[in-house]
Amino acid sequence: MRTETTLIHPPRTADEPFQTLTVPLHHASTVTFETMAAFESRHERLYDGYSYGLYGTPTSRSLEQQIAALEGGTRALVTPSGLSAISLVCMAFAQKDDRILMPSSMYGPARTMAQRLLAPLGIDTVFYDPTIAGSVGDLLDDRTKLVWVESPGSVTFEIQDIPAISAAAHAHGILVAADNTWATPILFNPLAHGVDLSMQSLSKYASGHSDLNMGSIAVKEEALFRRLKDVARFLGLGVGADECFLCMRGLVTLPLRLRQSEQSSLQILEWLRDQDSVVQILHPAEPNHPGHAVWTRDFRGSSGVFSIVLAPHSADVIERAFQELRLFKIGASWGGAHSLVAPSNPRSGRDDLAWLSTGHLIRLSIGLENVADLIEDLQRFFGALGATATDKRRFHTNLGASSAE
Repeated sequence: MRTETTLIHPPRTADEPFQTLTVPLHHASTVTFETMAAFESRHERLYDGYSYGLYGTPTSRSLEQQIAALEGGTRALVTPSGLSAISLVCMAFAQKDDRILMPSSMYGPARTMAQRLLAPLGIDTVFYDPTIAGSVGDLLDDRTKLVWVESPGSVTFEIQDIPAISAAAHAHGILVAADNTWATPILFNPLAHGVDLSMQSLSKYASGHSDLNMGSIAVKEEALFRRLKDVARFLGLGVGADECFLCMRGLVTLPLRLRQSEQSSLQILEWLRDQDSVVQILHPAEPNHPGHAVWTRDFRGSSGVFSIVLAPHSADVIERAFQELRLFKIGASWGGAHSLVAPSNPRSGRDDLAWLSTGHLIRLSIGLENVADLIEDLQRFFGALGATATDKRRFHTNLGASSAE
């Protein structure tokens, strides 16, 4: 063969077994076949074999199998992001004139997706109080095809009674999907608590290094997996081998990282209780937090993401306080090695937050830095704030019982 051809068709390596501790990376768009018959029947391999790189490679299949096992499911599908996984579930199981229920505490971009993508397609979304537990059944009708849960919520961290909500939905023949990104399957298994589709953003704790975007959906029923796979194919959703490899590398240390984040977070919570500018802590381990009893019953621990409400300050004071931070970076995600802080306004578009104290809400993601260094960083933040609020309400007072408890 001449030079150009040799470069395109290199000699094959020996078939001698080669074993390593990592999953090989398979970069592929085109998949080749030994015979015409195999090529013509390639679409039959969509669910379990290989027909085109977009629909799966040995690398992505390995990750999906690992996630299915971690979730306690039989099948799993990976997608390009957590939001794409949420959108895929909605579009796979609802169509024109159907209804979907989402908790008002759900991940903000998912709410926006429902309003700007699903609504023009004729799919209605009802946002419900996350603390109503089994009473969600009162909101269901013949048009409702899917109920979402997210426990805890992304900013206000209400814990939902997922078994009660699942039972109410299933009594009407309705599917339940869970966004389990905060807990991951290490701390909570939605499929073992009545949920039909367990979704998580692998971009966060699963990957653990803030360097990739990916989502996953795990199920127990083959029919649900095949429906998801079909719609994912129609939407052209696929994940590259490099991202899958990085995620699998992150999963190896997931339990250790979660344990460290929890330990550091609980120490920081203890310190925050003595800060004059903190009027409320939004963390499921707090006894007065909405759903605390349900969290104690169903979860195996907590991750490192929670919010605090600060006493009212001027915008200039808040800005100066943020500028004092050295280790906490301002960012909207969570679950990586670096600690993050993000301001938020959860009251926008919600009327079910009477229990939430007045003040500035900020969300913290506790990373893997030494906890003493993180507390010193927060001391700079609170030092800049000062104890300026005159109407301070301590977070340990009764903030209103949740009907989810």
